[in-house]
Amino acid sequence: MNEEITHRAMEYVESYALSDSMELADALIAATAIENDETLCTANGKHYKCLPNLKMDLFKVE
Repeated sequence: MNEEITHRAMEYVESYALSDSMELADALIAATAIENDETLCTANGKHYKCLPNLKMDLFKVE
C-alpha cells in the first residue's frame, strides 16, 4: 500500500459510501488493482460496479 492507493481509496469511499455502500476494505482492494493496472478477481462484482475503470474477472463459488 502506498500514498496513491490510500488517496484513491478514500476518494472512492467519499464518493460512493452512501450511493453504493462502498466500504474502506473494498475501496482499498479496488484502488490497489487500479493503481497497479491489474484485473480484480472476485465473486462479488456488486461491490465494485460503481468503478468503471476497474477491470474485473468474476467467478462463481460452488
